Amino acid sequence: MKPRLTIFDEPMLYTEGLSRLLSQSNIFSTIDICNSLENLSKNLKETPPEMLVMSSNMLMLSEICKLVESIISEHKNTRITIIGNSYDVIDIRKLFNKGIKAYLDKNCTYDEFLKSINVLLLNEIYICDHAKERMINFISNEEGKPNPHIKEPLTRREMEILKLICDGCSSKDISEKLFISINTVETHRKRILLKLNAKNSVGIVKYAIENHIID
Repeated sequence: MKPRLTIFDEPMLYTEGLSRLLSQSNIFSTIDICNSLENLSKNLKETPPEMLVMSSNMLMLSEICKLVESIISEHKNTRITIIGNSYDVIDIRKLFNKGIKAYLDKNCTYDEFLKSINVLLLNEIYICDHAKERMINFISNEEGKPNPHIKEPLTRREMEILKLICDGCSSKDISEKLFISINTVETHRKRILLKLNAKNSVGIVKYAIENHIID
């Protein structure tokens, strides 16, 4: 069954154009556009979508965080993508802590937007390439600091897989990139989750950002 999509953004010229492009992709069953909090609230109440795209054009970061938290508390199956104004690593981490599943900068291409949608359809998370570059720079500046929270050091292979998870790769993608079976990937995933005391892929990425464990 195709998911429903709601776009919360402005101006209408942009959102209508995006809606028509996405309609051609034949990914979604319906695409709704909301350009006010009132319309968004009505949309979520009547037909809560499986996917919601929200732009920083509409609200300040603090307001977005509160709104995301509120939406997730009532609609746990809604996967939220934030299109931000080149937020820094700390702010992106805060948004994932609140419950978003994907983050894109405003300068991302339409192709990367489609890529993020396909990743979400696999129940994975997505962070755009521009944001990942900032993340790597942030981590590099923190390199060498001790990390007392990891129960057991990650192996070289586990670090490879962790990076690919942070890139939004599915188990199938990872198996193809590293030439190993999906079962082997899943075994490594379980070990990474155990070592990092994380519950899922979102937890792995948040932990990696927070504790600077990505090379």
